[in-house]
Amino acid sequence: MNLEKILEKVSIERMYEHILNIEGIKHHEVDPKKLNETAEYIKNELKDYGLTVSEQTFTLEGLDFTFRNIEGVIGEGTKPEILIVSHYDTVDNTPGANDNGSGITAMLEAARVLAENYKGNKNFRFVSFTLEELHPVQYSENRKKAKELGLIDDKKRILKYHTQKLLGKFTKLFFKLATSGNSYGEAGKQAYEKIQDELTEAEKEYFLYLVKTWKEIKSSTDWIGKTALVGSSKWVEQAIKDKREIIGVLNFETIGYTSKQNHSQRFPSKLFTLMPKYKTNMRKEIGDFIAVIGDKQSRWLAKRFCKNCKLKQIELPYANLALPFSFETIADKAGDLLRSDHAPFWQHGIPALMITDTANFRYPYYHTEADTIDKLDFEFIKKVCQAAIACTIDLDTMDLKQMTK
Repeated sequence: MNLEKILEKVSIERMYEHILNIEGIKHHEVDPKKLNETAEYIKNELKDYGLTVSEQTFTLEGLDFTFRNIEGVIGEGTKPEILIVSHYDTVDNTPGANDNGSGITAMLEAARVLAENYKGNKNFRFVSFTLEELHPVQYSENRKKAKELGLIDDKKRILKYHTQKLLGKFTKLFFKLATSGNSYGEAGKQAYEKIQDELTEAEKEYFLYLVKTWKEIKSSTDWIGKTALVGSSKWVEQAIKDKREIIGVLNFETIGYTSKQNHSQRFPSKLFTLMPKYKTNMRKEIGDFIAVIGDKQSRWLAKRFCKNCKLKQIELPYANLALPFSFETIADKAGDLLRSDHAPFWQHGIPALMITDTANFRYPYYHTEADTIDKLDFEFIKKVCQAAIACTIDLDTMDLKQMTK
């Protein structure tokens, strides 16, 4: 096995073509056709690479729509598994080239290269989840309430600048409080109290409605699978029932944007500046590295991934934020680190990494109409894909007892 030759097979042109094909709003209500077309695209690509392909389907009460998680596997279904995953849905206004087209394309290219060039000892499973973003029932109910109160039009556009400004302020306060040890209900209540004097009567009614829905979330982890991460939660629940032996998970979440500008990078926690790093400039806050996020049980996996980032053929700058804390502690103190499909794996004690360009902490086009293919750094995506392939081969060649060392 010649790792260098395998890594040379990663094709930027193929990855660029994938995003060209899947770019567009992929949302159950705004464009359900594109959501399903993207699922079919992923499914057909994995089939073309020779993987054994399947899908997990599910419905949600109140919606006449079938949602699908798409997966393909290299190897026998009974062996221990290494997973590379992504999500393929978007929020309701964005073409999603980075979030999460970049993750999808790296996952597909890793699947192709491994299927065509490497004979493994373990299973390699590739999964693209639906409904990573806001729960569709909650989305629909929120929009219905806002329409009733005259806050949005038929195109779901907020009708007053005042409302737009206060909603942004309210949301920012809520997430700051919710990721600082408060329950969702308490965070919503405190956020509302801070801005209530600035609100119109219609805005007060709508914001109190949001607070009421948040009160139903009883803990800092109770939201997982209820307000977001629905597809991955469904998949992990089934994997537990099926007693799959999952060694580790590499979750690609917005991996396509870099900037060489000073102060282009913000941090959800000062811990970022203290953790192991490679070829980064934290002092000048330059956003040109990949963030590797893990919990206590995933630290060994983060070390393996970062080791492969340093390979001469790759040399991918990174910041390794694999914290020595449990899932519950991270949920209470640093909730931003749960905002992707690795979280349900952590919740069930399965080692998993979120591999990300840090999304809104760097990417100025996050969840906007401007999240388009021209913003992406494909040389960077290539390095991330190569590091994941190298890490997967590394894990495949190791004895299971050696992995946590």
